[in-house]
Amino acid sequence: MKRKAITQSLLLIVLSLLFWQCSNEKSQSAKSPTKGKALALKAFETRRVSTTSVERNISLTGRIIPLQRIDVVSEVQGNVMPTKKQFKEGMRFRKGETLLRLEDTKFRYNLTAQKSQFLSALILAMSDIQLDYPEAFDTWNSFLKNVKVEAPLPDLPEIRNEQLRYFLAGKNILNLYYGIQSGEETLRDYRIVAPFNGALTKAMVNAGDLVRPGVKVGEFIQTDTYEVKAAVAASDLPMLKVGHKVPLFARNIDKEVTGTITRIGQSVDVSTQAVTVFLQVSGADLKEGMYLEGSVDIGNYKDAFEIPKEILSRDNHVLVIKDSTVVAKPVKLLQMNSKNAVVQGLSNGDMLIIEEVTDPIQGVRAIAKNTP
Repeated sequence: MKRKAITQSLLLIVLSLLFWQCSNEKSQSAKSPTKGKALALKAFETRRVSTTSVERNISLTGRIIPLQRIDVVSEVQGNVMPTKKQFKEGMRFRKGETLLRLEDTKFRYNLTAQKSQFLSALILAMSDIQLDYPEAFDTWNSFLKNVKVEAPLPDLPEIRNEQLRYFLAGKNILNLYYGIQSGEETLRDYRIVAPFNGALTKAMVNAGDLVRPGVKVGEFIQTDTYEVKAAVAASDLPMLKVGHKVPLFARNIDKEVTGTITRIGQSVDVSTQAVTVFLQVSGADLKEGMYLEGSVDIGNYKDAFEIPKEILSRDNHVLVIKDSTVVAKPVKLLQMNSKNAVVQGLSNGDMLIIEEVTDPIQGVRAIAKNTP
């Protein structure tokens, strides 16, 4: 029994020693990471910072709008007549070409009848003019010969004698003449012409439709010259002047055009603190609604660095690797365009992480890879 108890005691001591040794090894392992784990660093695409002078520019982005836009409205009533060019959306017209022609036969006949009445009244008055106002007879006789019922009336002779004026007014000649002139102006309204080179953006009537006075039947815009409406920070406004040439790029057609600043707004937008700038552009490929973007060089930023705008946080921080650890570094945003941002606050030699990251990585052990 005594030997058995001794044996059990020795076995218990051995097991205790083994347990203590295992626990001690685990504790040492937890306190001191292995050499393999110390080398498990995450690699990031980086760029070594070297600050320099960066061109300072004002970015301009805006939508193309027509320089001129008019509503096509008829001042008379009539049915739409067929024309060489159809009154359809997208049709282009040169200045002076007929946009829309209305049926004017009835009005034209009525105007011809008025001219005939005027001619009769004038013929009847010529004998009295010859007797009472012989000094004016030749002038009015020459005028009479030029009156044609199928053509516009010639200019009325100058009336210097007041008695002659009263005579003509009493014979209703002056009233008939000015009534016919008014009718000739109205006759021109039956034909609507293009006031400038452009195209129809809306067409609301077809051949045969009845058009009533004052009703909008279409929309016409100028197409050889457009405007770009861009917003510029109020602080940058002193750098811009009317007449300044600005290169603009249209992504829709992969083409560069030149814009000229024609107007600068006089009020500041309360929400954006920006001022509207208008630029005039021309080009056969340009269309209303396209966006153009460009920039105006106005100097240089010193000790600056250009970075991809995607790596700049909302609170203006970037990530750098310092002592094998990712840390956030505050920077000052100077300007930004569609691709890059120009910042100050980085130091020469900083290892800037240039790949976009979505997960929080501050404090992560890291190394640089492919550093240019």
